[in-house]
Amino acid sequence: DRQIGRALSLLHAAPGAGWTLERLAKETGMSRTSLSDRFVHFVGRPPMQYLTLWRMQLASEMLSAGACSMAQIAARIGYESEAAFSRAFKRTVGTAPAQWRALRAA
Repeated sequence: DRQIGRALSLLHAAPGAGWTLERLAKETGMSRTSLSDRFVHFVGRPPMQYLTLWRMQLASEMLSAGACSMAQIAARIGYESEAAFSRAFKRTVGTAPAQWRALRAA
């Protein structure tokens, strides 16, 4: 699906952008409802949920590499604060990012 492929490309190219369903729909030339319905059909989850999971995957890779601070990771993947990133990471992954990094380092 060309439009869903475009949506995925946009999210992957700029995960740290201030994405909203409305903005993504506009960028793909779709209504919010059509985008959401078709995205779920082809990808298996809503666009913003997919974006969160993509961001956490990227964050996990950065945490494992150990070269970036929590604040740098938060900024790169689209969170305005380290605290917001930490809450989202814990909610999604099940553990705090610092704890996750420590477990991976051990």
